[in-house]
Amino acid sequence: MILISHKGTNTELATKIAIDKKYWGNEQIKRNCPQVDNVRSTNRSLSVKVNEAWDYIEELEERRKIDHMTAKQIGEYIKKGGSAFNNNADFLEYFKNYLPKIENQGTRERYNATLTILEDYSKGSLLFSDINKPWLNRFKEHRIEQTSPGTANIDLRNIRALFNRAIDVDELIDQNLYPFRKFEFAKATPRNLRLPVEAIRLIRDFETKDQYTSLARDFFMLSFYLIGMNNIDIYEIAGINDGRIEYQRRKTSKAYNIKVELEAQAIIDKRKGVNTFLIYQERYANHKNLTKQMNKHLKTLAKNINEQLEKDGIKNITIPEELVMYHARHTWAGIAAKKPIGASKPLIAQSLGHGKTTVTDTYFDYDWELVDDLNRKVLDILKQ
Repeated sequence: MILISHKGTNTELATKIAIDKKYWGNEQIKRNCPQVDNVRSTNRSLSVKVNEAWDYIEELEERRKIDHMTAKQIGEYIKKGGSAFNNNADFLEYFKNYLPKIENQGTRERYNATLTILEDYSKGSLLFSDINKPWLNRFKEHRIEQTSPGTANIDLRNIRALFNRAIDVDELIDQNLYPFRKFEFAKATPRNLRLPVEAIRLIRDFETKDQYTSLARDFFMLSFYLIGMNNIDIYEIAGINDGRIEYQRRKTSKAYNIKVELEAQAIIDKRKGVNTFLIYQERYANHKNLTKQMNKHLKTLAKNINEQLEKDGIKNITIPEELVMYHARHTWAGIAAKKPIGASKPLIAQSLGHGKTTVTDTYFDYDWELVDDLNRKVLDILKQ
């Protein structure tokens, strides 16, 4: 027998040659073995079988497939002459091995959350071959019961990405195993977080003696003035270079820069840190804690503004009770898209830093003056 051991699992491949133990030594059959007609030829045959097994194992290593396989799966691969895909590969094991390869921390965290959910849903056992269209529909319904359709779709897309990688990159499974053809994702209605211009003015102008509410108000407006810059990117600002903030957007890894308008500069000057660029970097250990606290205090801000509006007898406008940082980004885009500005979708997308850098992007430099002009137009709307 040829014994294969891998990652704590074993399997055996039959050679169809049987002899007494006493005729075996130095990894070959002894010359005087009566159960074999031609000892030399039989030893050569055994050597060929072992060498072929090693060749297939080395092939699996070169193709980076072996880490996702058990000894039994390797044995099946060898027995089938190396031409068969490993459709019974462990999906969860493949998922775990892929996580360290994800460079973006936020993306890695989202994938890790999906893995945890899958481990719980499948009770820790899940093969690629287990995931078919009925399984996907059951999993989709399970997730919709627990969370929003949008969040459920994130998990489903992460699973799809792993299938695509296993087929196209690692060549681990047969493409016929792909379960997402004509699969319908959960129907998610995008949240409309656009606020009217009047609401932004109310947030900007609201005076409060509470330092936390005041910090949240200024952080919200700073994001708005910086074209809806994401919390993590604001948190990581190191400085201003020639009147611009240059950075690599964490979500897309895309190089980006924004002109610092006077409105933004006023908040930056007001909220300067002692040892950091902004006070927010000193007060909060990381961007997650920052986001949590900002959103918490924005809800207090919304409540305070609505109470003041009620006292003043103003009923034609209110601030959403669930005011969050994303309202600033969505509102900036909404103002830019509507009259009197009416900016094009490509320009708004460029302004917001949507999409990853593509091959086409390397052929030309974006005209950032167009973005600067658009932001100035949006901020001027607040003054009208």
